[in-house]
Amino acid sequence: MTAYRGYLERSFWNARQFLLAACLAALGIAAWWSLKPTGDDEGTPAARPRLPDYVVQQFSAVETDDTGRPTRHLTATELRHYAQEDVSELDRPRLDLLQTEGPPWHAESERGTVFAGGDQIRLEGRVQMDRPGDGENRPAHLETERLDIWRKQGLAETDLEVRVRSDDDALTANGMRLWYNEPTRTTFHGRARIRLAPEQDPQP
Repeated sequence: MTAYRGYLERSFWNARQFLLAACLAALGIAAWWSLKPTGDDEGTPAARPRLPDYVVQQFSAVETDDTGRPTRHLTATELRHYAQEDVSELDRPRLDLLQTEGPPWHAESERGTVFAGGDQIRLEGRVQMDRPGDGENRPAHLETERLDIWRKQGLAETDLEVRVRSDDDALTANGMRLWYNEPTRTTFHGRARIRLAPEQDPQP
């Protein structure tokens, strides 16, 4: 009888130890699951949100040459800078390209990106670029969906469809390279379609 009682006591304590171990294991699994990183695939950590290191409202900056003469004026309703990528994103950017002689070029779009070093500015979304006319140059207006402007080369280029209008003349091409510094010159890519307005008879 004593041996049987000892057997029951050992069985009881073994059962308690088993239940205690099972509870601790369940708690451990629950804690591990709650701390487990989530992702699209099993074991893939969730991506961190992309956040700027600083934001500037109503941004405005003027760039000058070695003599102190202004060469570019950039404004935007908001600028967001990302230090890890070394890029700045712009909302409603406007870029004025000032010339030594002749009228300036004015470019604007829905959004833009200033890449590392500031040499390249990309304008995207309903891009428009204008130059008023003067005594030697006709006015020019162009439209496209993306335009890269390179400071050192004095170049504006796109590989998307571009539409150019000057007075009543119009041109459409599959891409363009425009060297905007004086003297201005332009090359167009692909098949260009030109529509020339009829010349008007001089007034008597």
